[in-house]
Amino acid sequence: MNAQAIVEEFIDAWNRSDLDAVYAMMAEDIIWDNIPMGPVQGVEACKGLMANFPPMEAIEFVTHHISANGNVVMTERTDKFLVGGKWRAIRLMGIFEINDAGKVQHWRDYFDMAEFQREFA
Repeated sequence: MNAQAIVEEFIDAWNRSDLDAVYAMMAEDIIWDNIPMGPVQGVEACKGLMANFPPMEAIEFVTHHISANGNVVMTERTDKFLVGGKWRAIRLMGIFEINDAGKVQHWRDYFDMAEFQREFA
């Protein structure tokens, strides 16, 4: 499976709210960097980061554009989260680096922190 297909499968796991599948697709020492917030490293740290969010009833990552060059995949997305019966959305650019084992090794999302805070206030 090529890098773009891996990222598409990763996004599909998010859309199914299948966090077990999401975490299984991450390298054990993954770096997940939400640029305005700072990085976490390792699957357990990613789980901890997700535990800080309010309970989500549904997740939908809408990919507007996707492009791959070797093991690097770039996405333009709108990430939507159903929380407390209300959809909240942030627009972002994501960059994924896939390692030789086919796992997400490095994931960077660039987004507007003010939009994030407004949506999740």
